[in-house]
Amino acid sequence: MRFSPTLRFGEVLVVLEGPARVLWKEPAPERASHWTPTGIWPDEGQLAMVREHLESERPLLVLLDEARNPVPILREEWQAAPCRLLEDLTGTCHGNLVDDEVIELRLPFLDWLPAAHRDRAARFLSDSDTALSRTPVALLPPLMAEKKHDGVPPSPRFARRIVPNALTASRLTAAIEHLFAAGPQQCTAGSRLGEVIR
Repeated sequence: MRFSPTLRFGEVLVVLEGPARVLWKEPAPERASHWTPTGIWPDEGQLAMVREHLESERPLLVLLDEARNPVPILREEWQAAPCRLLEDLTGTCHGNLVDDEVIELRLPFLDWLPAAHRDRAARFLSDSDTALSRTPVALLPPLMAEKKHDGVPPSPRFARRIVPNALTASRLTAAIEHLFAAGPQQCTAGSRLGEVIR
């Protein structure tokens, strides 16, 4: 099962940076075939939507927990990929030059955001890596979020899911409401159970 790289929580747009950005075409039900990678999120229309979202100062949360993970692609999937995707990922259109059974690709880090935001995200990842290396897993929160401080725009915000299965839809909604709240607020959905966001 493949997941969308974006989720909507009211006005908040949530983007999963990393392997979720690879778009896939499902094989036809009557054929026992592989999924086929067809592109990388965002396309031009989606990029325009993100830019408009930021320019109008609407909230955008970028989840970075898988940002540095490679994208595993089977040789058959790679060979079936459109030339445009192969060129975007490797600079060449020759999908048949691959000898390995599984190819691991890395997507460009946050290439859809302006450089200043990418730099902030990289600092947040580095700082959170340091915190993670000093703290036992049992004492970690399910979500680590970039601290809000002067000089940092209210959107986008960056976060990492440390314990993804602990983040049900209602818990993530409560966290998002808290992250983008203008002032102090009471959590309303923090303890309800619901669907896990992958």
